[in-house]
Amino acid sequence: MPVTMFTSLDDARRALVARPLDTHLAARIRSLWSFASRLVPGESPRGVAKFASIEEANAARAAWVKRRAQALRAGGAMRSTRPEHSPS
Repeated sequence: MPVTMFTSLDDARRALVARPLDTHLAARIRSLWSFASRLVPGESPRGVAKFASIEEANAARAAWVKRRAQALRAGGAMRSTRPEHSPS
């Protein structure tokens, strides 16, 4: 990722704004996602999970976050990151 120097804060603010028809926008998004996946490897839960209540959904998410944090602390990436839940 290139380093850009600005002469004022206004120049820096203008550089943050992406125009809707910017031809470099897709490349910028790909670069950001690539950087994020290298920074914190692993997969997010895929698909749709159905829960009987919001409390059950929150508990499943909290369990996933806890497992993910433990895996990152251990230095490994999680392969199976799908939250566990009981079907309703």
